Parts: sequence; C-alpha cells; structure tokens
Amino acid sequence: MLNLGHQSNKDTLAKLMATEDITVIHKKVPTAYFDVKSRTLCVPILKEDMSPELRDLFAGHEVGHALYTPVDGWHDSVCEKGSMFKGYLNVIEDCRIEEMVKSKYPGLRRSFYKGYEELANDNFFGTHGQDLSKLNLIDRINMHYKNVPNVPLSLIHIS
Repeated sequence: MLNLGHQSNKDTLAKLMATEDITVIHKKVPTAYFDVKSRTLCVPILKEDMSPELRDLFAGHEVGHALYTPVDGWHDSVCEKGSMFKGYLNVIEDCRIEEMVKSKYPGLRRSFYKGYEELANDNFFGTHGQDLSKLNLIDRINMHYKNVPNVPLSLIHIS
C-alpha cells in the first residue's frame, strides 16, 4: 500500500462526495473497488503518470457504489445465481451507479470520458486487435458504457 503521509485533497473530496467518512486507500491493485461493508474505497496505482481524470474516474465510480449500492442482499443475490449472472449484474450495477453519480456530480462527466479514453488507449480492457462484434453481449454493453469506440450492440452481427 502506498503511504501518502497525509490525506490528499482528492481523498477528502471523495469523502465529501460520498457524504460519509469513508476510508480511502491507494495501492497497487488491478482496478478500483469499494467494500460496501467496511466502507473502504481503494484507488489503484496503475502507473506513475496516472492523469487526474483517471484518478477522478476511479474515485467517482467507487463513490457511486458508496452512495447507491446497497449493503444488504447485494453479495448474496449475485453469488447464489452463479458467475454468469454475477457478471451481468455487476456490469448493469456499474452502468446504473455511474449514471447516478454523474447526475449528482455533473463535473465528473469529463473525467469519466477522459479517464475511460485513457484506459482504452492503454488497452486496459484488452480490446486492441479484437473483433468487438465477437465479444459476448454483456462485454459489449460494458465497453459501450465506457465509451470504447466501435462497439456493436446488436444481438446479431451481419457481416
């Protein structure tokens, strides 16, 4: 875990946006997360030169979980239905909370757009060189909401 030595302004902003005294940590993990039970937001350290927009994207997305993802019933509902259901529910929940947090904090819209653009350019989603029409529907929905260009959403792809 990265020891910042002091609480950054961005950490304080995340707490204010979440409207509670959440714990904000920074560490080398593959992606951001929010633990709905311990109320901990983790901002990943993906690279040394992460843009402010990417940091805002991660914090804003996870603040969305802090504000809108229910603590009770969420984990059980996704686990008892199996991994495919869990994958679909996670993507739909991410789309739902992102729209809500961007409505609550419109200043995040640019950070989300630029942050997802940076992730796509860095091949964070593993889509470079892929035929996006061959991805399963939920992955295409996920990529579409993350503004990855040229993602077909039709159920049937006609060549």
